[in-house]
Formats: sequence, structure tokens, C-alpha cells
Amino acid sequence: MGNTIKLLLKILGLELLIIFFFTINGIYATLTNPSNPFMQYIGLLPLAIGFYFYLIKTKKWRNFFSKDSLCFDKENILLWSPLLIVLTLLLIGNGGLSVTSVTDLILILGTQILIVAFIEEMVFRGFMINILISKGFRFAVLTSSFLFALTHSLQLLGGQSIEDTLLQITYAFLIGMVLSLLIVNNQSILIAIIFHGLNNFFILTAQVEGSSVYNYVIISVLIVHAVFLWSRAKRTNKFRIDNISEPLVK
Repeated sequence: MGNTIKLLLKILGLELLIIFFFTINGIYATLTNPSNPFMQYIGLLPLAIGFYFYLIKTKKWRNFFSKDSLCFDKENILLWSPLLIVLTLLLIGNGGLSVTSVTDLILILGTQILIVAFIEEMVFRGFMINILISKGFRFAVLTSSFLFALTHSLQLLGGQSIEDTLLQITYAFLIGMVLSLLIVNNQSILIAIIFHGLNNFFILTAQVEGSSVYNYVIISVLIVHAVFLWSRAKRTNKFRIDNISEPLVK
């Protein structure tokens, strides 16, 4: 019982940590309205640097970014290739990229991958999965995905409509499921970070708002992908417990 409470407190600490930094960054961006794509997320920089420093200082970088989990054989490509379909549908549905300047595109892409996606993936697919996996992959995947979706519900505070927020929560939950299941199936968190960053990049640089048809097709692809990965995780059940490391929040 004591270990369970301690585990839940760690998860709560991580959730509050990420909510705090994203809220502070949102307040800053709202008040200052910076035009520079990097400055729009400057409030997250201290947390990203803290994570990078922690992984390097404790030498736990290899636990999350092991070369063994980044393989490009047919079996592993099959596991994450549906994400390419999602990105393609997203790009087409958004009418391609709204090119303002090459510099802005590079800044947006770099910020989304190296800061935003890195932070969220380390929290939800890195630290949380490794903390919760001792309770079984089902509990780990569902809990981390629920909290990931819950974090995205904060968009309501920014004035986003309930319909758009519900769609975003559903999308975030399914994305969380798929990316968590990829980790459980021993895929590299680097794949999750790159996909997450590209996903945000395509949304932020969209020429038009994606139609609901594309949104529902993407959701359908994610559901099928999640079912496939869940079934495989049940069959193999070979998540590398030896790679579990202590999280930043103790």
C-alpha cells in the first residue's frame, strides 16, 4: 500500500510539474504575444534544460535512448509506420505548409521537437511509463494516456471551443495510447519525440484548418494502430524492466 501511494505521488508530481510550466508559458505568451516562434515557448526552456541535464548527469540517457530500441528491420518498421500515414493525412488535410519564411519553419520545427515534444514525451512516455510499468503495461499505458489527454484539456482555459477541445482530448488520448504502446513494445522514445514534434509542426504551419473528415480518418487509423500494438504487447509481454530508471520527481 505504501509503495502504491509513493508511486501515485510521483505521477502526481510529474503531472503538476508539466501543468505548471505549460500554464506559466501560456500566461507569458498571452501577455507578450511574441512573434518569434521560439519565444512563444521560452517558458518551457528551463524544464527542457533540466531534463537534458538530469539525463546526462545521472547517465540515464542511454536508458531512454538505447540504440537497441532504434532498429529499422521490417518488424520494427511495421510497428511505427502507421504514424507516417497519420502525418501524411494531417499534412494533406491542412493544405500543406503555410510558408512564411524558412527561418520561421526551422524555428518552429526545432522548438517543437527539441523542447515541446521532448518534454511531453519524457514525462508521459519516459518517466511515467517507467514508474507505472511495475503495475502492468495496461495500467501504465492507460494512466499515462489519460493524464496526457487531461493536460491537453487545459486548452479550454485559453478560450478554445468545447467541441474542438473534446476532439483534441480524444486525439491526444489515442496518440498517447499509440506512443505508450510503442514504448511497451520496446520502440525508441526518439520515434515518439520526432512524431510528436512533426505532428505539432504540421498543425502550427497549416494553411487551412483540417476538415472533420480527415480528423475522423486519422482517429480511425490511431484506433486500429492502438488495437494492433495492444494485442502484440499482450502476446509478447517483453518490456525491458531492466531499463527502468528513477524519475526526476522523487
